[in-house]
Amino acid sequence: MNNKWRKWDDLLDLNALFKYSGFEPSRKESEFHSYKMGKDHAMVIQTEEGQRYYKASRPEHKLAAFDLVLEQLSKTEGSTKLGLWSKIDAFYTKLEEKGLFLLEQEKSDVLETKKKTYNHFEGMTATHSLLPYEVVNDDEGQFAGKVFADTKGRLVFPFYNLANTLTGYVVADGNGHSLLGESDISASVWFSNVPKSIEHLVVLRSPMEALAFHGRFQLRNAVYLAFLDINYDTAKILVRIHKTTKLSKMALSLTGRSKIEGYIHDLMLMSFLNDSKFLVRVGKDHLGIRFAPETDKALTNLFKEIKKFNNSLAQEYLGFNKMPDQSLLNQHSIVLTREKDMILCRLPFDVNALRYFLWSYYRNYMGKTIEIIKPVDVNWAKELERSGIYSGERAMEAFRMAV
Repeated sequence: MNNKWRKWDDLLDLNALFKYSGFEPSRKESEFHSYKMGKDHAMVIQTEEGQRYYKASRPEHKLAAFDLVLEQLSKTEGSTKLGLWSKIDAFYTKLEEKGLFLLEQEKSDVLETKKKTYNHFEGMTATHSLLPYEVVNDDEGQFAGKVFADTKGRLVFPFYNLANTLTGYVVADGNGHSLLGESDISASVWFSNVPKSIEHLVVLRSPMEALAFHGRFQLRNAVYLAFLDINYDTAKILVRIHKTTKLSKMALSLTGRSKIEGYIHDLMLMSFLNDSKFLVRVGKDHLGIRFAPETDKALTNLFKEIKKFNNSLAQEYLGFNKMPDQSLLNQHSIVLTREKDMILCRLPFDVNALRYFLWSYYRNYMGKTIEIIKPVDVNWAKELERSGIYSGERAMEAFRMAV
């Protein structure tokens, strides 16, 4: 054995270790005990190989006592400047000398023995009395098993991580969302069923927006994907699903409480899709964007379009004033500068500037892989309520972002 501390994995009581590490007991069930620290949840189970635990965000990974010790001590500096492995060895030496947290001495409640594939989220539909919800005009069964209703009539959506493992449920509550039980969706997305023939991949800001989008256009052979957290992990899931569909383009239709918020969501997602080629920083009154110039043609076109926007902004100002206020114009203009091998952009929190830059960037840099679809209203739920089912042709083209 290359790790001398692993011998303790089946000797220590994980329940005692979690309490010692500062986790608060959350729930005690016959199948698992759950612990919470901040937003993180961990479930302790009994397997045929001994006690194991899993985190709510990754139920497929079953961990042992050493994993918990390693994670906690790597975050703790302590009173002495010991290296990581010295801290771990000192910890286990202390346990051995004092006989702490041993299963024989810590009479923890007996748990039912489960397979290492156990995931308590898979039993939540029964424990929370969730019933399958039939989506209107779901002729292809796109939403079968993907939408539930609770006892209060609220819609509930299952979320899955990159390993396609269920990590919990999101409850749509009024204009917001809440998590069911120990659910963790920080690295998970919701998606509809995959049809045999895929024609569209539509990415939205929430499952409720996906239902509204479907109600508005009733697309056939479509996969809908939605996430509440835009981050590196959820972007990776999007990329994997896009590759699975083998479509040349995916449609992004992110919305928010305002048009500005929707555009910012688009830019944030682009930063994760492009990884190190497109970075976004949120300032007090502007967005700072740093991106790779890539081809000379794309950069030249972008510069021309940004210059056109700034000139239009100045000309509109002179329509109301005899002399330009350059300081004011600079504050609301899009500024592009070059720094070594990167382009820096100062993008004001102005709805027209955000819309124009987003349109210019994706058209010149990502036009082969994405299409941006925007509602006339602030989001698809309000648009569906106001306008009903779309009766025109080529919905994706009719609502394609343009300036």
